[in-house]
Order: sequence, then structure tokens, then C-alpha cells
Amino acid sequence: MKLWIIAVMLILSSQVALGGVLEIEEMKVYVFATEKAHVKYEIKLRNKIDKPLVPGISELRLQKVENPKLLFFSIPIGEYRKAVEVENLKAYSGNLNFKASVEHFNDYTTIYYEVWYPIEPYGERVVTIEFDANLVDHGLIFKSITIPVGGDIDVKRLDLDISSHWKLCYLEGVVESVPANHIAFITAEFSILPLPLLPFRGYILFWGSLLILIAVLALLLMRK
Repeated sequence: MKLWIIAVMLILSSQVALGGVLEIEEMKVYVFATEKAHVKYEIKLRNKIDKPLVPGISELRLQKVENPKLLFFSIPIGEYRKAVEVENLKAYSGNLNFKASVEHFNDYTTIYYEVWYPIEPYGERVVTIEFDANLVDHGLIFKSITIPVGGDIDVKRLDLDISSHWKLCYLEGVVESVPANHIAFITAEFSILPLPLLPFRGYILFWGSLLILIAVLALLLMRK
């Protein structure tokens, strides 16, 4: 039961990205998982030089990867990938609203947003990207979401908050920073059952227990 956003790439103008003059001082990612996911990125961009910088066009790339299902249950064998439905998209910084758009490709989705306002020398600007998306992989007992974070410039500090009405039972991949040109994958799984925080995926526990039960019943029937 996997759900992946294949890449979260901040693609800046080439002179900024290649010059190493801009960094993500802090990235806060808030995700609330219900039927869909409400996602909010708060990205603090810092200008590292003594001249104003214009970030230009940036993007987030999203991809959904799911396992096949048997009725309401995800089967941990095989997977398929597809684009993501995005709604209520907005991009802003304080009282400034930025142009944002969505483009769907064969098996992934790209969100574009444009920041044409300069960042002062050694200054910073917090850009917020907010949207709703069908990023939650649903099962009868479990649901999960995987968030990759990274880009072509350093993320100096990462703060991730993933929540749901269901009980958090698994969390993997949490990091404090992400180097340039790397991606960190953070997976959260929630259950309708009051499970504790597990060291492994809850759906693996469910399917493993079910298979063991079937095997035991089969052995008992064979002995009769």
C-alpha cells in the first residue's frame, strides 16, 4: 500500500541554481490526510549574495504509485503509477499572489508557480504553495501517504507535519535536511485501529497475520 509523490523539485532560473546563490533555509511541509490530502509547503528562500535575486519559475512534481487491490485491501505485490488530481491550487507570499498552474503528463503531474519579485541582498522570502490532491492510498483498515522532499538546491532545515483523523501507526524516512539534487522520502501510515507506532508497515502485519491464519487452517483441515 504505497503512495508516492515521485519528485518535489524546485527548479529555479539557471543562473540562480548553478551559481549556488540561493538556498532553502527552511521548508515546512504540512499534510492532512482524509479522503484527499491537503498539502501546504512553506518554503523560506534565502539570497546568499549582496545583489537582489528573482527566483523565476519553480515547480513541484507529483506522482501517485499504488499497489493493486483485492476488494478494499491493498496487495503488496506489483504497482502502477499515474498522474495526480490537483484542486484549489494557490501560491502566495504574504499579501502577494503568484501565478500557479497544473500540467498533467502520462504518469505524473507538475505544478508550476512563478515568483518574479526580487529577494533583497542576503534577504529571505517565504513562499507558500497550497493545494488539495488525491494523494492518499486508501484501504479498509489502513491508509498511507509518502512525501518526497528535495530539489536542486540545499534544503537546510526540513520540518514535516503529517496528520489525519485516523491513528498514526507507522512513520519512516524523517530527516532534518536534504542536500542539493537529493530526495528524501517520508512515509506515514494511519489505521482506523488503535495501534501503537509500529516498526513496520501495518498492512504487512495485517497480510502477514492473514496468510499465517490461512496456512494454519489449511494444515488443520489436511490433518482431518
